[in-house]
Amino acid sequence: MGNIANKMPWSHARHLDRPPSLYAWDVDPPGNIGGASGVTDNEDRALRHVHHELVDAPLGTRGIVRRVGLAGISGRVYADLGTVATARRDETTGAVVWQ
Repeated sequence: MGNIANKMPWSHARHLDRPPSLYAWDVDPPGNIGGASGVTDNEDRALRHVHHELVDAPLGTRGIVRRVGLAGISGRVYADLGTVATARRDETTGAVVWQ
């Protein structure tokens, strides 16, 4: 049957030797009413999503970007591999503050 990676375009084959990097992002307003979340394979995109959501969020809203990996056989569960960045909408100035 041969090596399947040799039969695939480079963009697909390069991921066969290691799992893809995934980034989960969450934005939670005070009281956890509403909010937004998602998963992407691009760290910068995850950071932009959090920033975009925080700009118009209620004061005190917090956001987080975490590196995650697929867990379990189903591939529908993510294992938290660590925090990349956190941010909040400052309650005094309204600015988005990254930590």
